[in-house]
Amino acid sequence: MNPFFRLLIPMAFVLTPSLVSQGNNLLRQHVIQQLQETRECFGCNLSGVNLSGANLQRIDLRSANLQGANLKKANLRYANLEWADIREANLQEADLTGAILKNTLLADADLQKANLEASNLEGTDFRNANLSHANLIRASQNNDIQGHNSVTLCETVLPNGIISGRCNQPPNS
Repeated sequence: MNPFFRLLIPMAFVLTPSLVSQGNNLLRQHVIQQLQETRECFGCNLSGVNLSGANLQRIDLRSANLQGANLKKANLRYANLEWADIREANLQEADLTGAILKNTLLADADLQKANLEASNLEGTDFRNANLSHANLIRASQNNDIQGHNSVTLCETVLPNGIISGRCNQPPNS
């Protein structure tokens, strides 16, 4: 084998992950730019993205993958997040007023101090989610919120306006 190729083959194995990573980052930047321009991103992959403080009001993210995303203090008023995967995301202090969260995966999400007033929570999965100090007033009823022991509801304003006093940490499920 040519000595040049002997050197080239190991370099290809070393450089390939870096090039793939750069390609994924460029693709993700393109998706975020598209999101800002069109206000929709049906089924797109935004897992792990940092959209902290972003204005995403009335955005259409149906079936999007936002797993592990940072949406802290994001404006998601009237956003459509139906069937989205938002597991393990940071939604602390996010404004989800009037948002459609129907059949959304919010398991292990941090929704402390989030505003979910008048949002549609039908079929939403809140397993192990932290809803401490969140506002759920006038949100569509979701039996899983109040009946599921793994949801943290410390001083949470429930859909009926009653403030939950359940401040103990949920048992690991």
